[in-house]
Amino acid sequence: MKKVLITTTAVFALSGAAFAALVDVDTDGDGVASFTEMLAVYPTLTEEGFGAIDTNGDGVVDEAEMTAAQEGGLIPEA
Repeated sequence: MKKVLITTTAVFALSGAAFAALVDVDTDGDGVASFTEMLAVYPTLTEEGFGAIDTNGDGVVDEAEMTAAQEGGLIPEA
């Protein structure tokens, strides 16, 4: 039971960090971050780097992609 609680807490903590980062980046409030929005917060981000973060290729970064990018070291955690 303790292991499940610790794992669940860790997942929520990571998700919270990604959500906070996404809120900071998402200036138009649509729930996702465009390349332009990401560039304002991460000025060294390249289009290639954005493409690595946008794993589903839809042109925007959602919370799951933000979490994966943070966990993978592609962008710093908030």
